[in-house]
Amino acid sequence: MGAALGDSRPRIAAGFERLFSPPVVPYPKRRAPLERPILILGIFLLLSVSLMLSADLTLGRWMKDFPAELRPFAQWITDLGEGVEILVTSGIVLILSVLVPSSRLRRRVVVGANSITAAAAFIFLSVAGGGLTAALVKNVIGRARPKLLETYGHLHFEPFTFDSDFAAFPSGHSATAGAMAMSLALVFPRLRSLFIPVGVLITLSRQLVGAHWPSDTLMGWAVGVAFALWMAHVFARRRMMFFYDRDGCLRRKEGRRVMQALWKAATGGAGVAKPS
Repeated sequence: MGAALGDSRPRIAAGFERLFSPPVVPYPKRRAPLERPILILGIFLLLSVSLMLSADLTLGRWMKDFPAELRPFAQWITDLGEGVEILVTSGIVLILSVLVPSSRLRRRVVVGANSITAAAAFIFLSVAGGGLTAALVKNVIGRARPKLLETYGHLHFEPFTFDSDFAAFPSGHSATAGAMAMSLALVFPRLRSLFIPVGVLITLSRQLVGAHWPSDTLMGWAVGVAFALWMAHVFARRRMMFFYDRDGCLRRKEGRRVMQALWKAATGGAGVAKPS
């Protein structure tokens, strides 16, 4: 273990230096509108405020009548929004990929391990950062949760209370779900049709269990998605994991050859460097 850590220190240091260094790639002149975090936050904030002032109360009361026999299922779905499974999995992959003995492997295998490290770090930082951002913002705003409807109404705010009863807007679970869905969709684009609906389902479940108003979950989703996209731009501008295509859209670097090289190294030793 000590030898593995010693071998990995230069890669860890290089990774941190690259991530926190000034960007080497400028933003493209033509950027995809739906990949602009500020634009997403602005649009969803307007939608959330409009919903808050119009349909929040009606929809919130309707959600309170959600069938009791279906609430355990909704609670199971909403628990996925804590992001524990994704954080633990990406954290373990990150640690294991960092411990790859680079001095004993061919360069293309080390490049593959670095790519996996970058992907795990991106997912971990996106999910953790999206959730923490929403947690901070919602405690600063201090909106009362639906369970306090009869006492305070649906538009009561107590900023900076840092009390869970007054931490509804935006939804933290929804932010985590948005960050999970977007980060996984960017890393595994062929599976985006799976990740996005699951993320939306987690977001809706927060209303079904009575923890949030519809506007809370809508804005929470936006915070998570925007944070994941911002993190993808951070990586792309440092030539890590992503790049910009001709249309200014984020694209993941090709991973097929990476996995093939790692597989050969793990099964047949083709990726092991010959002793000099």
